[in-house]
Amino acid sequence: MTEHTPENLKETQVQIATPFLPHIISLIIMVIFDQLAWERKFGLQFFLLVLMILLALFIMARVEKKHIPWRSYLLLAPILLGATMTIFQKASSTTFFNIVLTLLGLILLAIALRNGQWLGYRIREVAMGILLLIESMIVDPIKILIENKRTQKKPPAGEKNRTWRRIRPFFIGLVIAIPLLLIFGALLASADLIFREQLSSFFDLFKIENLAELLFRTFYIITLGYFMTGAYVHTLVRSAKEKDITPDKPLVQPFLGHVEAFIVLGLVNLLFLSFIIIQFRYFFAGQANISIEGFTYAEYARRGFFELIIVAVLSLGVFYLMSAFTKRSTRATRRTFSALGILLMLQVGCMLVSAFQRLSLYEAAYGFTTLRAMTYIFMIWLGVLIIAVALMEVFNQFKRLALVLLIIFFGFTLTLNLFNLDRFITQRNIAHAQAGNPLDASYLVHNLSVDSVPALFEAEQASETSPELKEALTAILACKLTLRDHSGREGSWPEWHFSESTADRLFEQHRGRLENYPLSLKSESSIYEEGGQRFEDTYQYYYFEVGGEEIYCMPVD
Repeated sequence: MTEHTPENLKETQVQIATPFLPHIISLIIMVIFDQLAWERKFGLQFFLLVLMILLALFIMARVEKKHIPWRSYLLLAPILLGATMTIFQKASSTTFFNIVLTLLGLILLAIALRNGQWLGYRIREVAMGILLLIESMIVDPIKILIENKRTQKKPPAGEKNRTWRRIRPFFIGLVIAIPLLLIFGALLASADLIFREQLSSFFDLFKIENLAELLFRTFYIITLGYFMTGAYVHTLVRSAKEKDITPDKPLVQPFLGHVEAFIVLGLVNLLFLSFIIIQFRYFFAGQANISIEGFTYAEYARRGFFELIIVAVLSLGVFYLMSAFTKRSTRATRRTFSALGILLMLQVGCMLVSAFQRLSLYEAAYGFTTLRAMTYIFMIWLGVLIIAVALMEVFNQFKRLALVLLIIFFGFTLTLNLFNLDRFITQRNIAHAQAGNPLDASYLVHNLSVDSVPALFEAEQASETSPELKEALTAILACKLTLRDHSGREGSWPEWHFSESTADRLFEQHRGRLENYPLSLKSESSIYEEGGQRFEDTYQYYYFEVGGEEIYCMPVD
């Protein structure tokens, strides 16, 4: 039971020594982020935003003299990994998971910064912490100002003008600085054309025709700054409250009898066993047995793959709920339940191997895509989760599930970054084509990010690459260069990205020969009627051919 000491009462009242500081810092961060990100391509912005958030948090914790346990600093690992890798990985799927990993780390930091208990949190503490964080983001920015005003002492007689005396130096400083800024700004704008252009674009915001944009940007800066203030207050004040994480205290008392649970698990195990027997007969035994049933290998591999993944995920969820809600009062019932659960996990593991094998066959026939590559990695980490669930059941450690899920997600995201997904897909598809299979040139051109460019150049320059494949890779690179030139890659420093910079350097090194590659030009016409008149619309585009197949590149301006 928590004692209501003066310190705990103060934490409940969300009082801090500098109540305006979170508001000011949050608005400053949002204004800077807006200047870095508005109408700019994705680059350094997210990384810089995370750095600003963390730096401001630790500065305010130092100002408020808040103690931070060492365990809370461990959360900086997933936060900084996710934020940093957004600079080095351009693939949208990898970037998405990097951002999600960073946000998960920031959420855990917000709900456990000062108590440091996140390593022991169960699912319920994480869920309740998120709900309380959302409440704080809505309520605390106003509440902190109200409570600060309520606790302020009335100024003694003769000191009523103290507030004005504090504000007066800032007011006088602004009065002096504004004319100087105008004079120096005008002179510097005359001295440098680039500075003049940037200054003009800033003042263009305040034109009447840009009023709607200005109002929208002001609205979202203030709104997000408001929510950020609430998150800071929650992190600095409310996260100090220690949570009761007694492992033997369930959220809901078990209500399901062991007989009912044994019937459910037994029948599900029986169903899974019959499926696995059929799998061994028709799938693991080879192509001949599959062909007898009228399927090709690729058709059999494609059919039901995602259903198997869903079955595996649902089985984990069902077993977790059964474990939480089943009464196991005797040693025999506990052992029987654990045996049925472990048998279920083993069979789910077998189905996962089957799904992995199906995907391997499909990839061998058609090559890799982003979804197929990510599914490979997902299945590996799902297998790790199955093993972890079995171990948690054996050692009665299901309270660790939240931490296990975080570690699994961290490992999954780290694997995506280490693989460099688009580079890996490019290398595997080129090797697939080198082995005599068709090359999906359109996918390499339009579906992969600039992470794939170094692998394309490496394969094109490799001596072991066949002449036909080398010709196709040159055409792909020529098309990608044309697309980049058409998109206008030149940008400001917040848009810098490692992968973009690497691709730019490689394209510049090979620009001469790629620009001379003869992309074909094609025109297509369509006739339509409107208002009783016939019109002809002509569409022109660049293309190239790979293995007799026409590969679309881009339209002609």
